[in-house]
Formats: sequence, structure tokens, C-alpha cells
Amino acid sequence: MRAMGMVAIFVAAILFGAAGAAAKVLFVGNVSPLDLTAIRSFVACAVLGPIMALIPGRSFHIPPPARPMALAAGIIFVVVNATFYLAIDMMNVAAAITLEYTSPFFVLVLGALFGGKRIRGRDCGIVALSLVGCFLLTGGGGEWVRLSAGLAVGLACGLAFAIFNIIGNACKARGIGATALTFWNFAISSAVWAAALPFLGVHRLEPTAEMIAYIGFIAVVATILPYWLLLFGLRHVDALPATVIGLLDPLAAGLMAYFLLGETLTPANMAGIALVSLSVILVTLSERQKSSAPAKSPRSPAEGAPLLEANNG
Repeated sequence: MRAMGMVAIFVAAILFGAAGAAAKVLFVGNVSPLDLTAIRSFVACAVLGPIMALIPGRSFHIPPPARPMALAAGIIFVVVNATFYLAIDMMNVAAAITLEYTSPFFVLVLGALFGGKRIRGRDCGIVALSLVGCFLLTGGGGEWVRLSAGLAVGLACGLAFAIFNIIGNACKARGIGATALTFWNFAISSAVWAAALPFLGVHRLEPTAEMIAYIGFIAVVATILPYWLLLFGLRHVDALPATVIGLLDPLAAGLMAYFLLGETLTPANMAGIALVSLSVILVTLSERQKSSAPAKSPRSPAEGAPLLEANNG
């Protein structure tokens, strides 16, 4: 199941990257990031709801004790998507998506603040490496102010995505299925954006066949499917390695942006991607070493007896 979870997150990362590049095409066509976020939620909810209604059993059910967690996941889901598309609108696709995947560092920080985990000097060095990578990703020059805003929004997306992954990791223990959580994420997101419609420009859009095709692709193929795959994967893979696999996002997005938009990456951008990727890999290797360390054996038969008894029970 762990291998299946990793494959699911791998495919989700590729589809998320494709969604980022397709979104950039719509932004060039005067569709705003917030409008796209709202439309994507409405379409995904409208498509997934009837499909789930045909599934036997209680496909929509969330256990009552777990409903606050599901609500929190839905709200964070809104923040992740809004900041994701805003960052893409402010900078090139691969750079924006790579900033989203600074989330492993936020996982470490949140673990230290709320989980009582100690941050070592090596962890601080890796975080510093990632910050240098983010600086290179956002470049400089005459667009510094605009890129600084993009950097802030991209890092906000990384923080929100870290929280989303942590919640997704915890959902299995609360009895929340991946399919039910996927639907309720979209449903909560749709409710939020429905309330915000008077402040959006959705009603002013003049849809074309190309726009409808891109929105359909983003909402169905690159939204419903990858989020379900991600949440399924998070039931079997920890949040930290999940975000590492997600580093395939910038690769997929960069390739699609090249073919669809003619967008290229400068040497500084590529160096930034390399540094951020390296820092995330180092974090993962560090976590893997800790998890593979042999457990201490009982110091006496008296300490070992309860373990044996528990296993037999």
C-alpha cells in the first residue's frame, strides 16, 4: 500500500503541474486567478457529486467527530488554490509551483511548534539553502517588487499546502475516506466562492471554446483526479516524502509551459529549482535515517513482557 500511495502521489504531481501550465494560458486570456479558482471548484463539485451519488454505500459520510477536521481541510484547500494561482499569475509557472513545494520546511516548523519536535542545526542549514533557492527562483531586476509579491504568495501557498498535507495524513485515523474528503473539499470551496461571487469577475467573462476546454481540463482531469490521488496517497505515505514526490510538479509545469506558452527558465531559475529540490531531498534523507534507526531493545525481561503480551493479544 505504501508503494501504491507513492505512485498515486507521483501521478498527482504530474497532473498538478499540467494544471499550472494550463492555468497560465487562461491568465494570458484575461481570466483572473481568483475567477479560475472559483470556477474550478464549482465545476469539480458539480461533476464529482453525481458520480459519488451513484457509488453504493455512504460515499459522502464523514464521521461526526471528524467533521471539524474535514471543515478545516476544506478551508485550507481554498487558501492553497487561491495562493497557487495568484503565484502563477505573478511569476513563471515552474517557479511558482516550486515555491509551493517549500511545504516540507513548514512541516518541520509546525512539528517543532505544535508537535514538540526539536529542530537541529542541520535542519536550519537546509532551510537556509531553500531560501537561497527561492531568491534565485524569483530573479531580480526591474520586476523586483512584483516578484517579491509573488515570492510572498508562493511561500504562503507552501505553508497552506503543508497544513493540508498534515491534515490529509491525519484523516485516515479519523475514519475519513479519500473520496469523501475530496468531495467535501470542493463543496466547502464552492460555498466560499459562491459567497464571494459579487466581488469576482466571473459574470463578466465571455467564454470561448478554447476557454471552456481549458477549464474543463483543469477542473476534471487536473483537479478531481490529482486531489483524490494525493489524499489517497497521504493515507499511506507521510506528509514529508509526499511533498518530495510532488517536486515533479515544476518539471511537468515547465515542460507544458514551454510547449503552450513558449516560456523558458533562466540559468538563475534553474539553479533555484536545483537548490530547493536539493534541500527537500536532504530533509527526506534525514527523516529516512531517523525512521530506519533500530529501536532500542528492552533492558530486562520485565520490560519486554508487556510487549510480548500485547503482541499475543
